Amino acid sequence: MIIRQNMNPDTRIQRTDTALSSPVADELVMFDTAHGKYYGMNDIASAIWERLDEPVTVQEVCDSLVAEFDVSPEECRRDVTAFLIRLKEKDLIRVIDS
Repeated sequence: MIIRQNMNPDTRIQRTDTALSSPVADELVMFDTAHGKYYGMNDIASAIWERLDEPVTVQEVCDSLVAEFDVSPEECRRDVTAFLIRLKEKDLIRVIDS
């Protein structure tokens, strides 16, 4: 059963230690050591993943992406939140208690 984690702008998140990642060609390749799965990430997903090295809020991730990419704050927040929920469902990120 998958439980959806609510993500709001103040939610503080960080990568877990179960994923190893490395740039390969034009994408980032990640290996989930806990589940034995590989994932390929495009440039946007890679940019999000790199920002999760240290605890960060969803809003901080979105602010930095809006400054770097041609995306509206609303679209960024919607897409980043959806991506983070998928990462959380795969146990690749964790929510840091406030």
